[in-house]
Amino acid sequence: MAYKHLPSFLLAGLAALSTSVYAQGEPADLLEIYNQSLANDAELAAAGASLKANEELPAQGIAGLLPNISMSASTSTNTERNLDSTSNPPFNRTNSYNEHGWAAQLVQPVFRLERWFTYTRAKALSDQAKADYSVAQQDLILRVADAYFAVLRAEDTLTTTISEEKAFKRQLEQAEQRFEVGLIAQTDVHEARAVYDNARVNRIVAENDVEVSLERLRTLTAREHREIGSLDKEMPVVDPAPKVKEEWVNSSLVQNLNILAAREAVRATEETLKLQKAGHAPTVDAVARYNHSVTGNPSLTTTGFDGKQNSSYAGLELSLPIFSGGGTSSRVREATYRLQEAQDKLDSLNRQTSQRARNLFSTVVADVQRISARAQGIISTQSALEATESGYEVGSRNIVDVLNAQRNLYASQRDYLNARYDYILNTLRLKQEAGTLSPQDLSDLNQWISKTDTELLPEL
Repeated sequence: MAYKHLPSFLLAGLAALSTSVYAQGEPADLLEIYNQSLANDAELAAAGASLKANEELPAQGIAGLLPNISMSASTSTNTERNLDSTSNPPFNRTNSYNEHGWAAQLVQPVFRLERWFTYTRAKALSDQAKADYSVAQQDLILRVADAYFAVLRAEDTLTTTISEEKAFKRQLEQAEQRFEVGLIAQTDVHEARAVYDNARVNRIVAENDVEVSLERLRTLTAREHREIGSLDKEMPVVDPAPKVKEEWVNSSLVQNLNILAAREAVRATEETLKLQKAGHAPTVDAVARYNHSVTGNPSLTTTGFDGKQNSSYAGLELSLPIFSGGGTSSRVREATYRLQEAQDKLDSLNRQTSQRARNLFSTVVADVQRISARAQGIISTQSALEATESGYEVGSRNIVDVLNAQRNLYASQRDYLNARYDYILNTLRLKQEAGTLSPQDLSDLNQWISKTDTELLPEL
């Protein structure tokens, strides 16, 4: 599964996810979309591959501290031509012979600081990769919620624009009938037609927005979805808990996954600095060698030596770098600046996270009040429309007033529905900043997702 390396606090709720059943022919709910995204999202898959690649770094680092065994072999054919002047007449004498040999060597590092810090740096980079992967997993939760509720937002907008178009069409038809009997001027008919035509355009745009939002789900899940479950109007809208802003800020500074990843990046940069400084240190290796070779031209040997040689060697080898053209010192300075850069980025991230946590807390609290005000606004605009229509019937209001009142009603309905989605997403963003966002949050939301048509607006 893609969530193999999920931190413990993100594992909450996965039991509920794993038991989700995909009902054939039914709209997908939020958990189904999330499960499909876990298996098919390309960004998460890329982050997982990057994690696995970085998990190989410690093994590569420890390899530099372990013994190294190597072998080599060689063979060659030699041909010599010599002038034999003692013969009468003289002639060239040709001798051919083979030289060959092999060697084996074992090297055990005894003191190599740069290899030790290569290993510790690799461990730090691997830990950083795990933190980055956790960020990607948490980011997927928010991307799924954002894409899912973007579809619902677009569908709700389409629903209201369709209703708006029908209402304006009725107004146009009534205006034309009134004009035919001489009750209103032709100007009112043109006004009603202009508003109706604009409503048609809005409906076309809304239909396209639904298609575009569904494509976002396809990108995440690699599947086509034509219908998804809707949000129940009874979903509770409450202030964030805890209700103290500073508690959210403190949690974000301790648990925010981006901050944890940045801290691991600082640690990896510290290890890099140690690695570069180790370039000034001496190295000590324990070395053992064995050589076997056959050399020389046996036909010319007069002492009985057959040209075979065997030799062995064991000892310690010390190497002390004295001057490397200034390269080591330059790399140390570079690593120092890189460490300062990583620390400054961490400081900046701490401040930005603290700011976002405060802002999102205030936004969610305001969203709760805004939803309540938007619900009341629907009631008010509905009453205003009824009063305007009554005035139009008795001649105290004109058709422009009626059309504006209708527009205000549908706008207030859209504002109410959008406010609910904003509240959900801002709550998830606040939890992400605090480092507590988990699949359980989607599971809790999914309890308010219905696969059947439900009434979206509050009771009037």
